[in-house]
Amino acid sequence: MDSLKNKKAPARNQAKKSLANFSRLVKSAKQSFNLKKDNNFNNEQIELDKKLIYSLSKSKVPNFRQLKYIKKFLSPRELKIIQICLGIILVSAITLGINFYKDNLQVVPVVGGEYTEGLVGAPKYINPLYASASDVDGGISRLIFSGLLKRNNRGELTNDLATDYSISEDSKSYTIKIRNDVKWHNEQPLTVDDIIFTFNAIGELKYKSPLRLSFSGVNIEKIDDTTIKFVLAEPYAAFLELLTFGIIPQDPWLHIAPETANLAELNLKPIGSGPYKFKSLIKDKAGNIKSYNLERNENYNGQKPYLEKLHFRFFINTTEAVNALNNNDIDGINYLPREAKTDLVAQDSLVFHNLKLPEMNAIFFNQANNAALKNKRVRQALAMAINKNEITSEIFSSQAHIIDGPILPNNFAYNEEIIKYKFNLEEAKKLLDNAGWLTTEISRDDIIQAEIDKDVTNETTKQAAETKLALGLGNWRKKGNDYLIINLTTVETDDNIMVVESIKNFWEQAGIKTNLNIIPISQIQADIIKPRNFESLLYGQIVGNDPDSYLLWHSSQTGENGLNIANFSNKEVDKLLEDARLTSNIDERIAKYKKFQEIIMTNLPAIFLYSPTYTYVQSKKINGFNIENILTPSDRFSNIEEWYAKTGKKIIW
Repeated sequence: MDSLKNKKAPARNQAKKSLANFSRLVKSAKQSFNLKKDNNFNNEQIELDKKLIYSLSKSKVPNFRQLKYIKKFLSPRELKIIQICLGIILVSAITLGINFYKDNLQVVPVVGGEYTEGLVGAPKYINPLYASASDVDGGISRLIFSGLLKRNNRGELTNDLATDYSISEDSKSYTIKIRNDVKWHNEQPLTVDDIIFTFNAIGELKYKSPLRLSFSGVNIEKIDDTTIKFVLAEPYAAFLELLTFGIIPQDPWLHIAPETANLAELNLKPIGSGPYKFKSLIKDKAGNIKSYNLERNENYNGQKPYLEKLHFRFFINTTEAVNALNNNDIDGINYLPREAKTDLVAQDSLVFHNLKLPEMNAIFFNQANNAALKNKRVRQALAMAINKNEITSEIFSSQAHIIDGPILPNNFAYNEEIIKYKFNLEEAKKLLDNAGWLTTEISRDDIIQAEIDKDVTNETTKQAAETKLALGLGNWRKKGNDYLIINLTTVETDDNIMVVESIKNFWEQAGIKTNLNIIPISQIQADIIKPRNFESLLYGQIVGNDPDSYLLWHSSQTGENGLNIANFSNKEVDKLLEDARLTSNIDERIAKYKKFQEIIMTNLPAIFLYSPTYTYVQSKKINGFNIENILTPSDRFSNIEEWYAKTGKKIIW
């Protein structure tokens, strides 16, 4: 029995252990279930608490006081990462801000500021009917009055009062549409009747307008309240160039007699429709106008200018104007002669605008007065013996541009392929040799003998002696008994004298004796040009913006009443010039003018030298000037609406 009990004891013990283990597992499972149940309850409670706090909070974004506790919830490593990220974000934001500032914040002109310009002379007629006769009047008039057309800063014709125009097939009628929203400075509307009145006043002999001859044979018609028509007796391709004249108001000019129009107060206190309007003028005790003041026209129909006020001060001479600029009494000078530049003190504070003028300076030949000039080789040699680069650089200090033909290089009809006579002294000598003009030396012994022979009775010997004495020592060109002698005439100005002296030196290096004849400007027309009393003449001619060269080179313009100074006559040139001014087809005009240039440079009736520049000086405080070419000095204001003295900042998106 005991043994049986002993055998069953281990089994019971094992069963107890299993039961105990099961009890522990059940208890553990129960505890785990209760713990999970508590955790779920706690989590649900936390979420409910969060929602309650969130609903009661005024701001849904943590404030700074709350953010400062974030480090209590982050590890040091996590906190370091956030600090680095915040640093990167800050640097990136600063970089983006700088780049945005550079790329999108632009400095732009703003309305404000004043400009004072000095001019030599004084205003007399601020009136488009008369202003073309004076640079002072023309410049101020350009600012006060509007025209049908105007020139932009590139010298191109653009609409002003006109909105559109059309040309008839026969090129004799120009129909122009006019703006209907333009007001005069006195707030009255500008109408086509004002335009018609202005045109008729120009053509009326009693008004004595210098523009009258330009519109000879032209009539005007009113089509309707916004349309006018010009009718020409003959086609003229450059007619649009004439339509830049300013328009004056019919009322009050209707109440002023044409015979006394030049005496009217309106000539100095004008009413216009341009970007600036008259404000005031100041006279001294003697009645001389010392300053003239304009203000911005707030009702201007075009782009309104930035500068609010313009002032003009007037001086007796350039020296006074330069002194005023040196003393900062003015901000610019309308024209600075080349020799006056050295008198300016603070040149670093100034801008020198060297504007190209449509002026052609050339040596015109009169072959009738010197038989040697009839030989083309001689004329070619004279051209090739001149160093144009030296003239423009040393005499004009690069304030002049070399030209090679009768149409200037910046003109749309210029022919780049024309013959260009470059400086080549050796080639010039060869041409003279081939023309039979060979070098002969006049020595000291020849001069001594000539002194003896000049008093002999033999007329031939006496004349030869006088010629040698006039030539002097040197190697001179001679053909038979004749020496090659050229008389060179010019107008008495400092620049002209320096130029002809330089040319005399060039020609004499080639063995061509050159005598200079300097004529006062008051005598050049009557005594020299009109009677063609010269052999060679250095002279400047305004050629205009259009390539029309009829008046300068057509055979009908030879003789004392014409402008064909060289008396050049060529039937083919006549035909080309006649046809080119009659057609409005631009390609046809260019082709004809290119051929015209070829013929001129082949025949060489003149040596084309240089075109001077017009130096306009401004203080650097004035910005926006952007002009290279001008037709008249008043064209310096072609982009006046873009000039500015003050700037602001603007975001560009």
